[in-house]
Amino acid sequence: MKLIILFLINLSIVLTNSTPYGSDSNGQQEPEYIQIYDFELNILDSDSVSTLKLSDFNGSVVLLNFWATWCGPCIVEIPEFNDLYAKYKDRGFEILGVSVSDSKEQLDKFQKKFDVDYKILYSTPEIMNEINRNYGVNSVPLSYLINRQGYVVRGYPSAIIGEYWTSALNTDILKFLDTTPNQSIK
Repeated sequence: MKLIILFLINLSIVLTNSTPYGSDSNGQQEPEYIQIYDFELNILDSDSVSTLKLSDFNGSVVLLNFWATWCGPCIVEIPEFNDLYAKYKDRGFEILGVSVSDSKEQLDKFQKKFDVDYKILYSTPEIMNEINRNYGVNSVPLSYLINRQGYVVRGYPSAIIGEYWTSALNTDILKFLDTTPNQSIK
């Protein structure tokens, strides 16, 4: 059911905006959004095992990026995400890279070769299958932008690379960063 709802949200965003993920600057209304599906995952940290919940980030704008170490386009978008994270982290922006299938050992090896400045999350195959199912992850990369109130507000069903997609994401991030946590954009 949540998969269908996420698909409809993505479809409504594309169909109701003049750009794939445009703003309401042309007088268009934002569609109704759904609350995040909360989860708790391990944080990749070589020193210890710690976890975080997605709901811990209420009050922040979050880019939830589903990816894998074996995915070429996923790797290509990491430098762009590092730049966005550095640019907006002090304004309440977070990026959570959710590995859909990699083990801690695979992620540790990956992180020795590639610099990732934001949090990488992982878990057991059983937990990841449930999360992937609830977020409609059938292929990677797949990203969702979550507003400060904990609602999924944008979906990006492919790699966010190149000037066009990075610009669209940048515009969306700014729009939702400029909304205070107690303002209602649902």
